[in-house]
Amino acid sequence: MASPRKLPSSAARGRASPLNPLISSQETNRPWGEHQLALRRAHTKFVRNHGPINKTEITTITDEDTGQSREVVRRPNIAPFADDPDVWLVASIEEYDQETGKARHGAIFTQRVIHPPKAPVIVTGADALSVCLHDIGRVDIDYIAESLGIMPGEAEAALGGAVFLNPEGRAWETADAYLSGPVRTKLAVAEAAAVLEPRFAANVEALKAALPVDLKPSEITARLGAPWIPPMVIALFCKEILGVETSVRHIAGLGSWMLDKRAFEQEASSATEWGTARRHAGHLVDDALNASIPQIWDVWYEDGQERRKLNPEETEAAKEKLFKIKTAFQNWVWTEAERAETLSGIYNATMNNMVPRHFDGSHLTLPGASTVINFYPHQKRVIWRIITAGGTYMAHAVGSGKTFSMAAAVMEQKRLGLVNKTMMVVPGHCLAQASREFLLLYPTARILVADDVNFARPKRQRFLARAAMGDWDCIIITHAAFRFIPIPTAFERAMIQEQLDAFEAMLDDVDSDDRISRKRIERMKEGFEAKLENLGERTDDFLTISEIGIDQIIVDEAQEFRKLAFATNQTTLKGVDPNGSQRAWDLFVKTRFIETINSGRALVMASGTPITNTMGELFTLQRFFAQEILERMGLQHFDGWASNFGDARTELELQPSGTYKPVTRFSEFVNVPELIDIFRSFADVVLPADLRQYVKLPNVATGKRQVITAQPTKMFKSYQKHLAARIKAIQDRKGKPEKGDDILLSVIGDGRHAAIDLRFVAPSLPNDPDSKLNLLIENAFRIYAENSGNVYEIAPGVPYETTGAGQMIFSDLGTLAVEARRGFSAYRWIKEQLIARGVPASEIAFMQDYKKPSEKQRLFNAFNAGQVRFLIGSSQTMGTGVNAQKRLKALHHLDVPWLPSDIEQREGRIIRQGNQNEEIEVYCYATLTSMDAPMWGQNQRKQRFIEAALSGDRSIRRLEDAGSQSNQFAMAKAIASGDQRLMRKAGLEAEIARLIRLQDAHIDNQMAVRRTIQGAKASIEHNRQRVADITADLAQRMETRADLFAFTLADRSFTERKAAGAAILTAIMEAGWDDTSKIAGEFAGFKFAMKLHRDRKLLIEGSEFVIQRCNKRDLLEIPENPTPLGIIARLEAYFGRFDAELEEAEMRVTEGTRRVADYEPRLGQPFDLQGELDAKMAEMREVDIALAETKEDQASEEDEFADIFGPIGRAGDCDELDETCGDNAEGESSE
Repeated sequence: MASPRKLPSSAARGRASPLNPLISSQETNRPWGEHQLALRRAHTKFVRNHGPINKTEITTITDEDTGQSREVVRRPNIAPFADDPDVWLVASIEEYDQETGKARHGAIFTQRVIHPPKAPVIVTGADALSVCLHDIGRVDIDYIAESLGIMPGEAEAALGGAVFLNPEGRAWETADAYLSGPVRTKLAVAEAAAVLEPRFAANVEALKAALPVDLKPSEITARLGAPWIPPMVIALFCKEILGVETSVRHIAGLGSWMLDKRAFEQEASSATEWGTARRHAGHLVDDALNASIPQIWDVWYEDGQERRKLNPEETEAAKEKLFKIKTAFQNWVWTEAERAETLSGIYNATMNNMVPRHFDGSHLTLPGASTVINFYPHQKRVIWRIITAGGTYMAHAVGSGKTFSMAAAVMEQKRLGLVNKTMMVVPGHCLAQASREFLLLYPTARILVADDVNFARPKRQRFLARAAMGDWDCIIITHAAFRFIPIPTAFERAMIQEQLDAFEAMLDDVDSDDRISRKRIERMKEGFEAKLENLGERTDDFLTISEIGIDQIIVDEAQEFRKLAFATNQTTLKGVDPNGSQRAWDLFVKTRFIETINSGRALVMASGTPITNTMGELFTLQRFFAQEILERMGLQHFDGWASNFGDARTELELQPSGTYKPVTRFSEFVNVPELIDIFRSFADVVLPADLRQYVKLPNVATGKRQVITAQPTKMFKSYQKHLAARIKAIQDRKGKPEKGDDILLSVIGDGRHAAIDLRFVAPSLPNDPDSKLNLLIENAFRIYAENSGNVYEIAPGVPYETTGAGQMIFSDLGTLAVEARRGFSAYRWIKEQLIARGVPASEIAFMQDYKKPSEKQRLFNAFNAGQVRFLIGSSQTMGTGVNAQKRLKALHHLDVPWLPSDIEQREGRIIRQGNQNEEIEVYCYATLTSMDAPMWGQNQRKQRFIEAALSGDRSIRRLEDAGSQSNQFAMAKAIASGDQRLMRKAGLEAEIARLIRLQDAHIDNQMAVRRTIQGAKASIEHNRQRVADITADLAQRMETRADLFAFTLADRSFTERKAAGAAILTAIMEAGWDDTSKIAGEFAGFKFAMKLHRDRKLLIEGSEFVIQRCNKRDLLEIPENPTPLGIIARLEAYFGRFDAELEEAEMRVTEGTRRVADYEPRLGQPFDLQGELDAKMAEMREVDIALAETKEDQASEEDEFADIFGPIGRAGDCDELDETCGDNAEGESSE
C-alpha cells in the first residue's frame, strides 16, 4: 500500500473529491446521483488501497530507560491532512468500527442529506410570524406585512396577542418573550406608557394576567441579612425586641450592613438575655446581618508575644444567642399586619418578579442541516432559546442529544448574523466524536478542530493564527487546550483587581478577632495576587481570544467548571466552600470579556447534572449567566444571596465525648421557587423523566432500582461491636487526636467497607459466600449467562459478530487503589470470581486502567462490540463521558454514593438513547443492619426534591442541600451498632433540641407580645390624657401674631417684641442669684416664671422659662447669647407647637390602639410546633425502649470473634486524608 504521506490530496480532501460536488448539488437542488456514484467509487477505491478513512492504529511503546509504556494512537489516512480542516468532513462520511477495523457507508452515500429551503406557505398572521422568526430571528412588522401583502397596521391586527410592542425600546416582541422575565417591572413601565398612549392598555392587561401569584407572609422566609429587608425594619426590631434604639444602613454595592453598636453597650440585656459578656447583642445582630459566625478568642502574652486560643465555651454561648436573635426576628417580622403587608409587598416586587419564558422552536427548519437527522421538540426548543435569549445553560439529562443541539444553535446564530465565530469546548475524549457529529449534521460547515496533532505545542501558534484568519463557523477545542488561549492582559488584570477589592472589603467586615476567617480570606486573596503576578510573567506570545475573533463560547460537560471562587464572611460554615478552580476562573474571565464584544451571547453551557453538591455551585451558575438579575435584586454578593436563599441551621450533634454540641452548617435552600426562577431564566431543563416523551429509552425491569440484601453474619456483628469499642475509645480520649490516633472518619470508612466484605478490615478471614460482594458476582454472572445469545447491531440489519449483553459495576469503595493498604480489592475479587465461573479475562475491564481519551474510546468501542462484557469503575472514572450503552443490559451499585447526582450520572450510562435492550436491570446491594439501606433512602429523597424544584414545582419552598451530610458521630455509632435506630435517635435528639429552642423562643415571643400590649395600653392612656390637656391648652392659648402681640413682665406690659425681649434680658441680668420675682409674667394666655443658671460673670447659661400649662409645668430652655427678638421668637415657636403636639398625641393613641388590636389576638397563642414536639418526644421514648431491649439481648451474646479485628485505639485504615470516607471515593478530582 502506498505510504499515507504520498497519497494524492484528492483522495482524502473533501473539497477536491466528489464529496464537494455532491454536497453542492444537493444543496442547490441540481442532479446529484452521478456525484453520489462517483463518491462511492472513490471511497471504495480508497478503502481498497489504504483502508478506511478513519483507520486507527494503536501501538504500545516502552521507554528503554524508564521501562514505562505508553499508548500511541495513529490515524494514518487522516494524519497527512491534519492541518486541513476539510479532513473532518471527509471523516464524517463513513461509520468506522475501531475494534473490527471496518467501515460502513454513511447516509450520504445512499440518501439525500441536504435539501434546499422550501418556499413557505403563508396564509395567516401566525404563518407570517413563524417565517419572520425563522428568517431574521426577531419580530419585524414590516417584514410580516410584506409577507401577507397587507399594510403594517393590518399586520399588527392580524397578529393579535401573539406580539407586543415593548414601550421600553419600542421594539416588537413575541408574547412569550414580553410576558416573561421581570414582569412586575414591565407592568410598571407599561402602565406609565398607557397614560400617554392608550395602545399600551393591552400590554397592561396581558402583563397583569402573567403576574406570578403574590406570596403570603407565611410563605416567605425573611432572615436577617436578606438584602430586600429595609434597614428601618432591622432598627425597629432592635428597638421593640432588643430594647435598643440604633441606626442601620445597608450598602448594596458592597453587600454589607452597618449597625451602630454603641447603643447596645448601655443596655444590660445586650450582654445577658440577647448576648454574652464577651459579645453583646449589637455584635451578634451585626454578625447576623453580615453572615458572620461569632468566635471568641482568649488572648494573652507570653515571652513578649501575643498568644491566642479559641474559647469554645464562650463561642458556643455566643452562637446560641445569635440563634436566639435570628429566631426572634423570624417570629417578630410577620407579627404586625401593616409591617407584614409592607414587607411581603417588597418581596413580591423584588424577588417574586420573574416569570420563566416558555420557548417554542417548532417553526425552525434548520437550513443546511442534514435531513437524515430528526430533531426532537426539546432540541428545537433549546436551539430557539439560544437564538433569541443568548446565554443559556442546557441542563439536559444525559442522552438527550446535546451535541446536535449545540451544533444547530451555532449554525443558526451564524446564519442570522448573531455570532461570527463560536468556540466549542468539549472534554478531550469527546473531541473527535463532537467534530464528526457536527459535520454529520452540517456537512457544509466550516469547522477547525484542535486535536492532538495540530494543537501540539510546536503547532499551537500556527493553529491560532489559522483560527484568526479563517471564516470558521466553529472552532472545536478540548477543555485542556482552552486554557492556552489568553485574553487581553489588561482585562484580566482588571478582573483580578475586582476580586482583590472584594476580598479587601470582606476583610474590613470580618471581626479582627476572627483569625480563622481572616486567614482563609487572606489565603484566597493571595491566590489572586499570585494570578496578578503571573500575568506579568507570560511568555507565550499567543493570539488572544479577541484577536482570534471569538464572540461566543459553548462548553460541554460544564459541571467541570462549577467551582468559582467568591468572597464570603462564612468561611468557617460547614457546607460553604468559597474556594474556586483555575479552570472556572479562566472561563469566567473569558466570558466576561466576550460580553463586552457580544453582550448577552458570550456563553452557552451544557450538562446533565447542573446541581451536584454545594450551594456555592448554584451561585456560580447565576454569576455566569444572571449577573444583571442578581445586581437588580441586590444578590450579587454571596452572603446576601445566601441570606435570602439559604438556611444555616444550628443543631445539637453528638460529639465523641458523648455530649451534644451546637454545630452550624448550611442545611437547606429556602424561598426555592424564586431561586429556581432565576436559574430557569437562563437554564433549559430536561429531566431524565422528561426524556421518555422525546426519545426511545429502555424500560427498567420492575420499574425501579432493585435492592438485593445480604444477611449480617455473626462475624459482621462482632466487627460492629469492635467498631463500637473504637468509638468508645475515641469518646474517652482526652484532647485532640494526634497522628496515628483513631478518628471517626476511619470508623465510618471501615464500617462501609466491612458492609461490602469483611476482608477489607481483616484480609485473613475466609470468603463469605453470602456477602453482598458475592451476591453481586452471582447476580452478574446469572445475567451474563442468561443473555449470552443476545444479538446487537452495528447498524439496522447489520449485527455484531459477537453476541451477549454487557454490564457495568460501580463502586467508589474497594478499588484497586486500596488493595495495598487494606490487603483486599473488590475489583480484583469480582474479576477473579467471574473468570472462575468461565468469563474470559479479556471480557472484564477496569475503567481506571484507561486514562487517555483514545484509550477510553477504544474500550467503549470494544464494549459496544461485545469484546468486553464487564466494565468495573467508580463514579469519577465511569460516571460521565461514557457512551457504551448499545448492549448494556444491567448496572450494579456495589456501594452507596454520597450524592444523588452520582447516582443520576451512573444510571445515565444505561437508561440512555441508543441502548438496544428493550428492558434493562438496575441493582443496588445492601447488607442488613448496615447503613446501606438508610443511605439509599436519603439519596432518593434528596433527588426527588431536586427534580421537583427544577421542574418548577412552586409548592416546594424549602429544599435540603444535596451536599449536606449526616452527623458523623451518629453515623459512626449506627454503623458500629448495625442499628439504624441510633441514627434516628440522634436525629430525634437534634430535632427535639431544635424544637425546644423554638418553644423557648415562642415563650420569649409571648412575653414580648405581653410587654408590647402593656406598653401600648399605657401609651394609649397617657396620650389620651395628653390630648385632653393639650386641647385645654389650645382653648386657653391667645393669638400673638402681628398687632395681637401682648406681653406682661412683672407689672409692665409690652406690645412690641423687641422691647419685651430686651426687658426679659435686663430683668435676668439684674436679678440676684435667688431673686426671680421680677421676671415672672404672662404671654399667649399662660403665666411663666424663670429658673436661672448663671456663671460668676452673670452670663446666662442654660436658664429656662417655667411655663404653667393647664395640667403641668413645662420648661423651655433659653439659648446661649440670645437676642431680644430671638428670645421672643423662641417663646412664640413653643406655643405654636401645641397643634403639632395634639396631632402627635392623637396619632400615638391611634397607633397604640392599632398595636393592641394587632397583638391581643396573638397573646396566648399556642406553640405551633407543639404537636410535632410531642410526637417526636413520644417517638424518642419508643426508640429508647426498643434500644434498651436490644442492648439487653446483645449483652447476653458471647462474642466469639473479639480478638480477630485487632487492638482498640489504633489508627484506622482510613485517615482524614483518605477520601474513600468522604465525597470522593478515589481521591480523584474533576477539577
